[in-house]
Amino acid sequence: MPELPEVETIRRGLEPHLRGRTFTAFETGDLKVFQFDLLELCRLEGQTVTSLGRRGKYLLVVMKREILVIHLGMTGQLTLRDPGSADSSRFLRQETTGLQRIRQHAPDKHTHLQILLDDGRTLMFRDVRKFGKVHLLKNDGAAVAAFFAHMGMEPLDDSYQLQPFLKYLKNRKQRVKSLLLDQRFVAGVGNIYADEALFEASIHPATRVRYLRRYQKERLFEVIPVVLRKGIEFGGTSLRDYVNSDGESGSHQQNLQVYGREGQPCYHCGQPIQRIVISQRSSHYCPCCQTR
Repeated sequence: MPELPEVETIRRGLEPHLRGRTFTAFETGDLKVFQFDLLELCRLEGQTVTSLGRRGKYLLVVMKREILVIHLGMTGQLTLRDPGSADSSRFLRQETTGLQRIRQHAPDKHTHLQILLDDGRTLMFRDVRKFGKVHLLKNDGAAVAAFFAHMGMEPLDDSYQLQPFLKYLKNRKQRVKSLLLDQRFVAGVGNIYADEALFEASIHPATRVRYLRRYQKERLFEVIPVVLRKGIEFGGTSLRDYVNSDGESGSHQQNLQVYGREGQPCYHCGQPIQRIVISQRSSHYCPCCQTR
C-alpha cells in the first residue's frame, strides 16, 4: 500500500501539472471506488485546481468550492496522459522490485476515473484491486476537519509534537508495531516505514507499548519523520504497484534496512533479518539490534 512518502511523491509530481488547470469532463469506471453520488461530479466541471495537498495517505485535489480526496488503497495509481505522446503498448515489468512500470497508458478496465483537463491532458486513476477510494468534499474547514477527525498527528508538520505523542503512548497495552499502524496515532505510517522506524529506534516490533522506556519513546518520536523524509527523498518505495505521477518507480527499496529483507544480513551487525507476524502483518527486524 502506498504510504505517506509515496503519496507525497505523487503530490509533488502532479501539482505543477494540475495547479491552474480546469476540469472540463469526466469518465468513470467501476462505481465501487466512488464514495459519493456520481451526479455530483458535474459540480467540478469548470472548476480550477488551486493546489494539491496531502493528509496522511490521502491526496487532496483542492478547488475553490470542492476538494477531491483520493486514497490509493493497495494498488492505486495516478498518472497523466498526454494526447501528444505515445501510449505504452504493454506493461513493462521491472524484475528487481516486481513493479509494473506503466509509463503513459491508454485507459483499460482498471482505469476508474478520467478527468479531462483544459490543456487536453487527462488525469487517470487506475486501481487493479479496487481498494482505493475517491471522496468529494465541500471546501469548507468544518467539512474537511470532520472527514479527517479520526486521524492522528501529521508527522511532517507542526502538529507533530512530543507531548501529545507521549500522552498517546501512556498505558497502551498493544504491541508497538500495531500502534504504529493505527492511523489515529500518527497519520501516514504503514507497514514499510513502521518497520524502518522501529529499527532506527532499536525497538523490537513485538514490544508492548507500556514496557517502553522514556528514552525509547523519545527516540521513536524522532525517527518517524526521518524515515518518512528519506522515503520522499528517494521517490518512495516500489515493491509492487506503486509508481509516481510519471509512471516511474521509486528507489527507496534499495535503502531499506529491514523491511522485505528476511534472511539477509543486517547492515549494522551482520545477523540475518527475521520476520514475524503481528496483527496479521509481516514485521521485519534485526534480532541483535532490536532486542526485547
